[in-house]
Amino acid sequence: MIDRLKGLAKKSLEANVRTIHSPGRTRSLLVAGSRQFQSVWTRDFCFAAGGLLACGQARTVADTLDEILAGQREDGLLPRLLDSHSHFLRLLRTTFGLKTPFKGELHANFISDHFVISIDSNSLVPWTAARLCRATQDQKWARKAWPKLEKSMLFYEPLLREGLIHQPPFSDWKDTVGTRRGAVFFTQVLHWKALESMSELASLLGAPGESAVWKKKALAFSSLLNEKFWDEKGGFYRDSLHYPVFSSDGNLGAIVWGLAFREQGLTILESLERLKLNTPWGPRSSQRYPYRQKGWLARLALVHGYQDDYVWLWQSALLLQAYHRLGLEEERNALLQALGERVLAEGEIGEVYRPEDGGQARTWLYRSEAPFSWSSGMLLEALAISG
Repeated sequence: MIDRLKGLAKKSLEANVRTIHSPGRTRSLLVAGSRQFQSVWTRDFCFAAGGLLACGQARTVADTLDEILAGQREDGLLPRLLDSHSHFLRLLRTTFGLKTPFKGELHANFISDHFVISIDSNSLVPWTAARLCRATQDQKWARKAWPKLEKSMLFYEPLLREGLIHQPPFSDWKDTVGTRRGAVFFTQVLHWKALESMSELASLLGAPGESAVWKKKALAFSSLLNEKFWDEKGGFYRDSLHYPVFSSDGNLGAIVWGLAFREQGLTILESLERLKLNTPWGPRSSQRYPYRQKGWLARLALVHGYQDDYVWLWQSALLLQAYHRLGLEEERNALLQALGERVLAEGEIGEVYRPEDGGQARTWLYRSEAPFSWSSGMLLEALAISG
């Protein structure tokens, strides 16, 4: 089953690689999906990059990073997405079954339909750059990218309060949930990985002193996160200081990416079960957020549970890695079996799944994106690491 699942994940991921031609150059770029998400979404690409590297697509990673960095704003903000058309127009046309080609000159988009930036892009890009350079040892590329990566990290300085990044509602990947505001744990975890990545890149570039400075910042930040967000009584990291519930993204990421100690990791997984958030196909995204805090588009499309009740396959991939990291092979194999059977029966890697039966979510206005790059890339990476 593992080989078949790897093959399907690779096929789904590579189905979203687009070749863009323009005078003097040809680029290989990863779009997020084949329908409403047929754009280069910085967040989705960065999370999928591990899968691209696992299947030998380093050029696609480098080309897509180059395009994102080229679109950097003067203040250091990196694009939320790149598209040859208006994202709103693409979404509207997809709703009525019409296709919008992804070709021509790409334009950077910075502001969402909630009129906010994407807070996490500037952390995800340095992390992705470090992963690329770890795989290729390409010092020339790293040296060229370094000034823009530094600028992307400096962007966060005005947003820091008591050492933590503070964000407006709807500005991270849970962009249908207004409760995610202030100091959000997942945003901080991604920033911690960016600090570690800058240290790694500086070391690659032969700057040990600068590498040590970034490493010191990363260590101090990890200590701050454990101090501010760890809920000893609950046995998990709080979703945010504003709304301290269990959210799978940050908690599983903390295990897999090394922020949580082993004892914390085991306690987090116990909490996942105790709170009845786990399903045979992976974790629900989080405990429920108040209905009044759901975005207008999610309510209109009748996907109220989109970013709390539903199962996101990329988080199932994180759980596979968390089980493997903590030596829980029986639990990992059970998840792999149930998830593999469901996904292979559908013949595609989708975006989001119903917790009741593991089928892809669909309503009158919304249809789970498939093939979905974020899911495909992270599943492929998880299988490459622990399969």
